[in-house]
Amino acid sequence: MEVALAATVLAFTLVGMIGVVEAGSQMLDLSRKQTIAAQILHSEIDQLRMQSWPTVAGYSATNVAVVGPPAVYGYPSSTTLTSSNDPSFATFVANYPNAATIYTLTRTVSCVQPSQSNPNPSQHYTNPPLLLLVTFTITWNGVTGHSYSRTTSTYVGFNGLYQAYQRS
Repeated sequence: MEVALAATVLAFTLVGMIGVVEAGSQMLDLSRKQTIAAQILHSEIDQLRMQSWPTVAGYSATNVAVVGPPAVYGYPSSTTLTSSNDPSFATFVANYPNAATIYTLTRTVSCVQPSQSNPNPSQHYTNPPLLLLVTFTITWNGVTGHSYSRTTSTYVGFNGLYQAYQRS
C-alpha cells in the first residue's frame, strides 16, 4: 500500500514538473519572439527617420507644382512589408532567415495635417501632407498557436524628421 501511494505521489510530481517545463518553454519562446519583434519595429522606425520628406510623403517636388488634376501623394494606407519591398526587414531576414516565416509586418500611414476627407495619403489631395502618422504592426504565432502582436507609431512632419515622435 505504501509503495502504491509513493508511486502515485511520484507520478503527480512528475506530471507537475513536466507542466512547469512546458510553461517555461512557452514563456521563453514568447519572450524571445517579443524581443525580436521589438528589434524589427525599432529598425523600421530608425529607417523611417533616415528618409527624406519627399520619400516619406511619397511625392516629388515636381508633383507639387503640377497644374491640373491633383497629384498622388504618399504610401498606400496599409502595406504588408516583406524582405523584397522593405530594406530594413530584408536585412533582418538575411541575418535571421526564419523571421520571414514567423513574423508579419504591416505599415499603416494616415495624414494628420492638413485635415483631409480621406486620411490615406495615397489618395488624390489638393494639398500635400504636412504631418503623417506612421504605424508599424508586427504579428506572430507562439508555440501554442496563440497570435501575438506589437505596435509602434510615430509622427513624421514636413521640414525635417527631427519632428518625429514615437510612442509604443
